[in-house]
Amino acid sequence: ETLQRIVSTLAIKNDEIHHFIDMLNHTMTNVQINSSNAISELDEEFDGLYSILDEMKGSMANTIQQEEARKIQVLQ
Repeated sequence: ETLQRIVSTLAIKNDEIHHFIDMLNHTMTNVQINSSNAISELDEEFDGLYSILDEMKGSMANTIQQEEARKIQVLQ
């Protein structure tokens, strides 16, 4: 009888461990998916920021070139 209770307890604990492992695997999968999504969103955000900065660079470079041409014309 004692042996039967021990075996029964071990079987229950084994089921609990397998359930816990399944839960950890599920959680790990969710963490991986969430991390991948966060990285994708970060990439999109930085691509957008880079695009804006590149446009600003072009605009500022154009302004500098126009100012340079104006000053050279005045000096000539």
